Amino acid sequence: MKNIFWVLIAVLLVSCQTDSTLAPAKFKTIMIKSVGEVETLPDMATFHINLNCLQKSVKGSKQCLVEKSNELNSKLLSFGIKQDDILTTSVNMNKSYSWKNNSQVFEGYNSSTSIYIKLRNISKLDQIYTELLENRNLELSGLTYAHSKIDSLKNEAYVDALKKANALADKLLTELPASEKEILKIGNVEISASMPEANQSGAADGYAVAEVAAQNRAVNISKGTVLVNATLFVEYQIK
Repeated sequence: MKNIFWVLIAVLLVSCQTDSTLAPAKFKTIMIKSVGEVETLPDMATFHINLNCLQKSVKGSKQCLVEKSNELNSKLLSFGIKQDDILTTSVNMNKSYSWKNNSQVFEGYNSSTSIYIKLRNISKLDQIYTELLENRNLELSGLTYAHSKIDSLKNEAYVDALKKANALADKLLTELPASEKEILKIGNVEISASMPEANQSGAADGYAVAEVAAQNRAVNISKGTVLVNATLFVEYQIK
């Protein structure tokens, strides 16, 4: 009888532990997509220079391009642009034709080179552009503004996104049967909603995703300012 009594107690204990493990944890969550923004004045600029030389012979065209490239490089260095910020991206040579009197006329050999410039002192931009445009062998294009501390600005945008997410979560709590929130997950890419243990039908207990701001953009230049955006996905447990 004693042996049977202890066996029954052991079975009851195992049964209680199993019931406790399988009981689904009940909790509610809200997921918020938030976009933070930081806007500042640019302190850098980038642009492209296309240098051309048209000569009657291949040798003459090559020689012209070498001479004009060296002159241009010296000019750029005199502006205070570092050699590492002057990048030649392509060198080409093609036959050049024009259309005259209903026929194709050979003009010569056109050699060209494309150069990518990074200007770290934006205050010199007007002067540099004015002087370069006076050179009829040059074409300027692709002017883009940027900022030297873009990573720091991105971090500030993330902080702004989190503040917006917290503010929206507090507003939602006033409309929900809950008064407290706790962050479960946070990420800069979309994250999946948490589910209660052993409960795959969590949609009945959870709430939909709320979104802050209209768009998820990276870096955009508008009206002389640098606008940096950062997106966060924040999941809260509410109770």
